[in-house]
Amino acid sequence: TQWQKSLHRPGCYRTIRLQPLSQPSSLSLPPVQPEVKVFPIKSGSQPHSHLLVCSVTGFYPGGIEIKWLKNRQEQTAGVVSTELLQNGDWTFQILVMLEMSPQSGDVYTCQVEHISLQGPLAVHWGKSL
Repeated sequence: TQWQKSLHRPGCYRTIRLQPLSQPSSLSLPPVQPEVKVFPIKSGSQPHSHLLVCSVTGFYPGGIEIKWLKNRQEQTAGVVSTELLQNGDWTFQILVMLEMSPQSGDVYTCQVEHISLQGPLAVHWGKSL
């Protein structure tokens, strides 16, 4: 065939060979600190019940620990989370929500621990009734 004949023509040929510098699983990127925001959304299940959302975005690597505290006490009941999602820039994001009925004086804290941080990062939310 025509293309086979063109491969056997005499002359100078150059070959370019592309190889990745490393596999994605072995990339050594520096840790990136998470951005943490806390905000309430209305929950339809109870009249005075709300969901408090802790949005944690833009961090690398993906290993992260997120806790909800109410008046400095860890909360486990009513906590739900999305799966860890990877962004297009190799960073990650996750939402962790706490179902709560706020009372006057209550202080809620989203506490985040990540390798990029010197210590736990705490973002507080309080409601005055």
